[in-house]
Amino acid sequence: MIRPSLAGPAVLAALACAALGLSACSGANDNTASKGGSGVLTIQGDAGDPTLTENFNPFSTTQLEGTRLIYEPMGIPSSVDGKYTPFLATKYSTPDPTTLVFSLRSGVKWSDGKPFSAADVVFTFNLLKKTAALDTTGVWSQMASITSSTDTVTVKLKAPNVPFAGTIAQVPIVPQHLWSSVGDAAKYTNTKPVGTGPFTLQKFAPTEYVLKKNASYWQAGKVAPAQIRVPAQSSNQATNQLDVTSGKLDWSYNFLPNVKKTYVSRDAAHNKYWFPPGGTIGLFLNLTKAPYNDPNFRAGISYSLNRDTIAQKAVNGYTGAASSSGMILPNLERFLDPSLANKGVISQNTSTATAAFQKAGYTKQGGKLAKGGKQASIKIVLPNNFTDWVAAATEMKSELGQAGVAVTLDEPQFAQYQKQISAGTFDAAMGGFGGSGNPYTDFNNALNSKYATPINTPTVNNFERFKDPTVDQDLAQLAVATDAGAQTQATHKLEQFMYQQQPVVLLYYGGSWGLFSTKHFTGWPSEQDPYMLPTTYNNAMLVIVTHLKKA
Repeated sequence: MIRPSLAGPAVLAALACAALGLSACSGANDNTASKGGSGVLTIQGDAGDPTLTENFNPFSTTQLEGTRLIYEPMGIPSSVDGKYTPFLATKYSTPDPTTLVFSLRSGVKWSDGKPFSAADVVFTFNLLKKTAALDTTGVWSQMASITSSTDTVTVKLKAPNVPFAGTIAQVPIVPQHLWSSVGDAAKYTNTKPVGTGPFTLQKFAPTEYVLKKNASYWQAGKVAPAQIRVPAQSSNQATNQLDVTSGKLDWSYNFLPNVKKTYVSRDAAHNKYWFPPGGTIGLFLNLTKAPYNDPNFRAGISYSLNRDTIAQKAVNGYTGAASSSGMILPNLERFLDPSLANKGVISQNTSTATAAFQKAGYTKQGGKLAKGGKQASIKIVLPNNFTDWVAAATEMKSELGQAGVAVTLDEPQFAQYQKQISAGTFDAAMGGFGGSGNPYTDFNNALNSKYATPINTPTVNNFERFKDPTVDQDLAQLAVATDAGAQTQATHKLEQFMYQQQPVVLLYYGGSWGLFSTKHFTGWPSEQDPYMLPTTYNNAMLVIVTHLKKA
C-alpha cells in the first residue's frame, strides 16, 4: 500500500495522521518535569493549524489522537508481529474461515456509569454499515452480518478471511445509549465523549487538551498516568524539534539526525530512543506501462541499486536495506522463508542488472540504456516534503543514471501525489509497503487484483495495478489458513513471488521514531521489549499507555 509510511518526516503531521503516516512533535509552554512526579504524562499529539479543532469522534479521520485513549476496541494486534492485546474482548476464535466469535469482557462500564454490553458492539458495527463514511477501515466490505448473545459477538464474513479479524477487532466501540440519538454521525464532533477507555476528557483549549484518568476503568490499576496533556504541535518543524530536545515531552515521535547528540545527551540517564522498522519504503512502478510491466526490467532496476547507501542517505542509517521478500525484519522473521539468500536482501550487482536489462531488450550504448534507439526513462513522483523519500529518490536517480536510465523526480504537494497514485497516472512512485504486523494484510493490500482499478479510476490499495490470478489464489489460501503451518506455507509462496518478480522494488525500512523520557514513566517499547511500535498516532497509543509504570 502506497502511503505516508512510518518513515515519512515528522513535519507531515496533519497529512500523515489521515493516511497512517507521521506526525511531528508538539510543544508545551511550561516545564512538565515537576508535573510528571504527580502522574502527568505529556505527549506529542495533534497538529494545530495553527490551533486545534475539537473532535473526539472515534470514526472521524480528523479526530484528535487522544480519542484513542477514551474509546476502546475489542483488541489490538501489535504492529510489530501481529500479537494481540485484548481490550473489550478477552479472546476470539475462528470456528471456520468465515466465522469470528469474540468473547466480551464482563464488568466493563462506560465512563458515565452505564454498563457496557454486546448490544453496544452490534450497534457500533451497524452504525458503520448505516453510515458508510464512518467505515474508514472497510469492515463491511468483508462482513456479512453481526449478531450477539449475552457475552459473545459473532461475525459472519462474506468470504474466508481469517486475518481480517485484526481489522474488525480494532474498531472503536461507542455507547448505544448515547449514539443512537446522534443525527449525522459522520459530522458529529462528539465534544463530550463517553467511552470505556482509561481516560476521559478533562478540558479542551485550542492550544492543548487534557485527559484525566477514568477511575471506573476496568483495569484502572494498570494505568500509571493520572493525567495526560496533549499540546498542539507547531507547524514549524524546528520549533517541534526544539521542544523534543529541551525535554518538554515525555513521549514524542520525531526523526532527529544524530539522535544521541541532539536528544540522548541532554539527559543521558532518562532520554531514550527506539527506531525500529515500521514499514518498507519502495519504488512502485506502474505495471500498466511498458517497460515497467516486464519483470526483467524491474530486476534490472533492483540490481542497479545500492540499498545500504540509499538507507544511509534517507534515514541516516537508523534502519537498513529491506528484504525483497516483503517481510519486515526482524519483526516478522518467524514467517521468513529460510531458503531466501541473505534473508531476501538484494545487493547491488551491475552484471546481474545488465543481464536482466538485456532480457528486457535493453543494452547500454554510449552510457545510455536503450531499446530500439530510445533511452529507458522513469519519472518518480513523491511528496516534496517527505525529506527521507526525497533523499532516497535523489540517490536512486544517481545510481540508475550510472546504469544508463534517465530519471526525473516529480515532487508535488502531498494532495497531488495522493491523487496521482490513486488514479494510476504515474510512471513510478515512492511509497510504503506493509507495516500492519500481519503478512496477509501487507501482501493483500499490495497485490490483490481486486484493487487494480483501470487508470483514472481511484483505488485505495495496489496502486501499481498488479494482477496475477496465481497470486490471488495464494492470497486466498492464506486467508483461509487457520493453523500456523498452513499460514507459514502460504506466506512463503508469496515471499518467493515478491523476491523473484519484484512487483514492488523494495528499498529500505522506514523507521518508527520513538523518543521517550524515563524520568516520570517507564515501560516504553524497546528493542528488549518490542511489544508495539512506538507510534503516538494510532491504536498503539492505547497499548503503550496501559503498559507504562511510574518511575
